[in-house]
Amino acid sequence: MFPLPRIIFAMARDGLLFSFLGKVSSRKTPIVSTMAAGVLSAIMAFLFDLKDLVDLMSIGTLLAYTLVAACVLVLRYQPDQPSLAYQMANTTDESELNESVSNSDSQLGFLPEEDEKCTLKTLLFPKNRNPSRLSGFAVNICASVLGVLIFTFCLITVLGGAATWSIVCLVLLAFSIAGITAIIWRQPENKTKLSFKVPLLPFLPVFSMFVNVYLMVQLGKGTWIRFAIWMVLGFCIYFGYGIRHSTEAVLAQSGTEVTRNGYKQTQVFNGDTMAPEKEAFLDDEESDARNPWNAEEGDP
Repeated sequence: MFPLPRIIFAMARDGLLFSFLGKVSSRKTPIVSTMAAGVLSAIMAFLFDLKDLVDLMSIGTLLAYTLVAACVLVLRYQPDQPSLAYQMANTTDESELNESVSNSDSQLGFLPEEDEKCTLKTLLFPKNRNPSRLSGFAVNICASVLGVLIFTFCLITVLGGAATWSIVCLVLLAFSIAGITAIIWRQPENKTKLSFKVPLLPFLPVFSMFVNVYLMVQLGKGTWIRFAIWMVLGFCIYFGYGIRHSTEAVLAQSGTEVTRNGYKQTQVFNGDTMAPEKEAFLDDEESDARNPWNAEEGDP
């Protein structure tokens, strides 16, 4: 519960939650998100026992770790993508912007690629040493199927016991998980240099997903029911408000179009304010003033 005001404030600033939750008081504190977090915590503490709250927090944390492991598994096998928002934020002239985008197009291989057919031989023995659209799409599908298989495996492990049908299903699921993991392992990884990369790919993320999901299925049925209700409320807020007001939606609606033949820029400005994509990158000092949490992090 302690980081909840900061999470609400950050999500409101990104447009995923209602904008009034991101307001800052005259003392540069997110007073609205703090009050909302306090009221929500008080209501939860009044309605549920401490054990139920701990279990609900545990299942949410384990799900977050599972999603992080799945995202690591997927992103490491994706081809490079152009970061248009970063290019627009670091250019002040339209000619410079066009030049940067054209350079990135040539660097990212926007030239016509050789057609690849999705066959078992192509998946197990890819010709390209760099990730392609086919390999990235294959990893996306494999990671999704892998998540379902791991959840089914853990569920049968907890509920099936030592029954014959349970053992047979577990053996079949184990071979399926190993086969899909082998397909992901054969795909070319992204060669982008980062300060840190998760080692032992894809085995470490798969193992992390397995452990987290196994701990999740150990929780009681009541925890899963409360978690399902909480997720439904979250989906309603996201699809009803956040998906249309998020920063990514603003970027998509700003009129930026990228084609293989050129670049067209039509930015939308709200009065005299700066576009969101430039505001996110150019004015760090103004961002720190709007978000005092960043400044407080560095204080001893």
